[in-house]
Amino acid sequence: MSIDPARVDETARHLREDVVQWATRQPGFVSGHWLVSEDRTCGLGIVAFDSEQSALKAAAGPKSYRRDGTRPWNVEEVTLFTEVASA
Repeated sequence: MSIDPARVDETARHLREDVVQWATRQPGFVSGHWLVSEDRTCGLGIVAFDSEQSALKAAAGPKSYRRDGTRPWNVEEVTLFTEVASA
């Protein structure tokens, strides 16, 4: 996601209060991590699901967001990955 660095606190609030609550209610949710870059201009969400089908269904929401210049954040891309290893 892109973030307005002057409004990173609003974005962090949105992630903690809105996105985390939404994600944890999705079927198959396993875990989530939402990160902000050091320069505060971009964010990254890493969300794990128990199946590809659950991930695809959950991704439909963020994929549907339209850019809105009045928001402090915008979803630029949603990419699904398959885990090949973990530690």
